Amino acid sequence: MPDSFSTTTGSFITLTQAQDMVADWITLQGNLGISINEANPKAHAFGIDRIQDILDQTGCNGIRAYNGYYDSKRRLIFVGVDEFGNDMTSGYILEFSNPCPPNCAPTNAIN
Repeated sequence: MPDSFSTTTGSFITLTQAQDMVADWITLQGNLGISINEANPKAHAFGIDRIQDILDQTGCNGIRAYNGYYDSKRRLIFVGVDEFGNDMTSGYILEFSNPCPPNCAPTNAIN
């Protein structure tokens, strides 16, 4: 584990990179014979207030996303990360997103 976790961890990508990554993931699922559906969504949406609650925790430098599985569905779980890269497991842990499908945005450049 690194000695520290920077508040600037992560990189912004272009729309084209995002499109390619999403398309590649969808292709991979098809190649594996896995359907994209509510049990295996292609996207998750979380409300800004919940994300902000995690970020506003004392000592929080970022968010880590975990893949999970519950109720026969793939889940995305967010937890705060402190300056040392430790999960803030005594704080907020976020799940129960708005998965796509069925809650997809209107067709756009990414989806």
